Amino acid sequence: MATKLSGLRVMADVIDTYPDDWWRFPTETSVLGFMGTGRMFIVGDQPSTSDWDYWHPNRRAFYDLLPIVDAGDAHLTDLYKRRGKAGSLRAGLPMDFREHVEFFRLELALLQPNRVVALGHHAYQLLRRHVPEVRPILGRMWHFAYVVRNGKLPLYESNMRSAFGMRG
Repeated sequence: MATKLSGLRVMADVIDTYPDDWWRFPTETSVLGFMGTGRMFIVGDQPSTSDWDYWHPNRRAFYDLLPIVDAGDAHLTDLYKRRGKAGSLRAGLPMDFREHVEFFRLELALLQPNRVVALGHHAYQLLRRHVPEVRPILGRMWHFAYVVRNGKLPLYESNMRSAFGMRG
């Protein structure tokens, strides 16, 4: 556990000091975010440039539910770490995409998850195509922005539990 945490601290330092606006999920009291050392990864495609302050409805929808489904220690990450306009990876992959995939593979090697859950369809497709080794443990859940935008919060817990392979 200490080795995993120290490895994540090194990776977090890289993300935090990267000059090109790299980003990682923050830690809260009951959600460890990027620093989660659990055996489950929850992976987005790319962090958006939108606000992610404590009271943002998307953050609350996602972070408030994770401890309820016993996933507060899940490792929260993005396949591509640099912030961009929502959906920008759909227009084409940037030149440095491979560098980000290799960084993600370091996260996999360090934490050795038994489940990887994609946040939304696009993250799912990117993981299937560019990180094929996770296919046997890959699931998909709704993206928190989709949940908030479409009024699906009452169904989100069930969707999460299903993606995590839990009963509900």
